[in-house]
Amino acid sequence: MDDSRSEVEKEMEKAIEKKIEQEVEKRVTEGVPVAIAILIAVAVTFVISLVLFKFVWAWVVPDLFPGAVAQGLVAADLTWFAAFKLAVLVAVLSGFYPALVEAFKSRP
Repeated sequence: MDDSRSEVEKEMEKAIEKKIEQEVEKRVTEGVPVAIAILIAVAVTFVISLVLFKFVWAWVVPDLFPGAVAQGLVAADLTWFAAFKLAVLVAVLSGFYPALVEAFKSRP
């Protein structure tokens, strides 16, 4: 009797493991394209932000803050490294929203 019960338990364990395996595989196959799309969006946002910060800063900031630029409080021209740091910040922040939406989606 114990042998038959252990066989039934083994079969149940195998069935549960198979269901778990299928669920994990399903979530991975759904998650990978979403993750790739988020990474591509972050990369595109980074490149666009880098160019915009570098070239728009010199055009807009001296007009908006002439006194601050004259006193040296705000740089009239942005270095590539400073533009890079700002672009990284914007790109990382742009990746949060789609990642959070995907993380909190209700799963059936």
